Amino acid sequence: MGSRRGNPLHGWVLALLMLLTLPVLAQRNLGVAQAERGAARVALVIGNAKYPSAPLRNAVNDARDMAAALRHLGFDVIERTNATQKEMNRAIAQFGNKIRSDSIALFYYAGHGMQVKGKNFLIPVDAQIDSESSVRVETVDVDGALDQLSISSLNIVILDACRNNPFERRFRGTSGGLAQMDAPKGSLIAYATAPGKTAADGEGRNGIYTQELLKLMQTPGIPIEQVFKRVRANVARATADNQIPWEASSLTGDFYFNAEAPASAGPASLVGETTPPPAMKFPEAAAIELAYWESIKDSKDVADFNAYLEKYPEGQFVALAKNRMAAASRATRKDAAPDIAGLWHWSVKTIFVPDRTNTIKADGTCELNTGTTCVWSYLDPATRKIAFRFSDTWTHTMKLAEDGRSMTGADDWGTTVVATKAGAL
Repeated sequence: MGSRRGNPLHGWVLALLMLLTLPVLAQRNLGVAQAERGAARVALVIGNAKYPSAPLRNAVNDARDMAAALRHLGFDVIERTNATQKEMNRAIAQFGNKIRSDSIALFYYAGHGMQVKGKNFLIPVDAQIDSESSVRVETVDVDGALDQLSISSLNIVILDACRNNPFERRFRGTSGGLAQMDAPKGSLIAYATAPGKTAADGEGRNGIYTQELLKLMQTPGIPIEQVFKRVRANVARATADNQIPWEASSLTGDFYFNAEAPASAGPASLVGETTPPPAMKFPEAAAIELAYWESIKDSKDVADFNAYLEKYPEGQFVALAKNRMAAASRATRKDAAPDIAGLWHWSVKTIFVPDRTNTIKADGTCELNTGTTCVWSYLDPATRKIAFRFSDTWTHTMKLAEDGRSMTGADDWGTTVVATKAGAL
C-alpha cells in the first residue's frame, strides 16, 4: 500500500496566510502597548500643617515637593495645602471626577491623622476635636477617599500621617498612629511607619519618609514595590529602626514612577501599569532653588525675600535673603516707624500656646526662646503694621503702638497676638 502525502500547495498557502497575519497581530499588539502608555496619571496631594493647637513643621513642604515631583512624572495633580474639611472633601470629589477605568490614581496626604476603633481619619486644619464622637464629624474618613479610587486600574495611597498627635490625648479609645487597611486588588497603600506606630515630623525641609520617597520615586527603572522597599531600608537606617515604613500591596503587575524602565523589562502584565509615559527628567531640587533665587536676588521688594524664606526655610541662600530683606526693609522705612529691636514678651491668646520671649534685631531677624527663628518687616510704615514670618510657617501681623512699647495683632487664623517690650538687647 502506498503512503498518503499532503498537498505541498497547502503548506505554502498556510505559510502565506501566517505572513499576512503577522503585521496585523503586530499592529494589534502595538495598539495595546500604546493604550498602556496612554493611561492617564491622576493625583491628589494634600498637606496640612497650620493646626492652631498643633502645627507641623514640614507637612506643607512635603506636599508641595511631592506635587512637583508627580507633575514631572506625568501626573495631573490636584494640590491643596492647609485645607479645611470642606476644601478636602471638595478636592476628593474633584479627584474622583478625573479618574477613569484605565487611570493610574495616586492619593498622597501629609498632616495629622488618627484612628478610632480601627478606622482612619485625616484631620483638616479647622477640625475641633474634643471627644471621640466629634472625630467623625470634624475629620475626613480615609475610606471615603479610597472609594473614589475604586474604578481605576491601579491605585496608590501614601499616608504620611503618623506623626505624634495631640488630638489623641484628649480622650480615650484611640491608638497611636494609623490602623492597618487591606489593599484591594490593583492597589498599594503605603504608611510612613508601621500601623499603630508614630513617626517624627522631621527637622529639615521634608519629613524623612517623604524625603527618601522623593529621591527614589524619580530613579529610573525601579518597580513601585522596590521603591518603597528601598525607602523603608533608608528610613530605618536613618532613625535607628525607630521608624519602619510599611505597605499593603495587592498589585498584580509592575508600575514604574519613572518612565525610563529597564531595557530588559518584559511586556506589560496589567493595562496601564508597566509601560509609563515618555521619559521626563525631574530637575534637581538645588537647581530649582537656584533658579528661584536668581529671579529675586536683585529685588527691592521685601515680599520677594519673604516668599523665598517661606518656600526654602533651610535653603542655600537663607542668610543672603535675610540680609537683603533687612536692607530692603530699611530702604522703605519712614522716620515715623521706630526701630523695634529688643526683647519682647510674646503671647498668643490660646490655651495651647505658652507665652514666649521674642528677641527682635534691627537687621530684620528675630528668634523665639523656643529656637524658632523669624524675619520681620514693615508692611506699612505709615500705619506701623509689621509682619513676623516664623520658620514654622506661621505669620503674625502686628501693629506697633505710638509709644513703641507694645504691639497687637493676629496670626494666620485670626488668633489674637499681644507683645510688650521687655527690654533692650
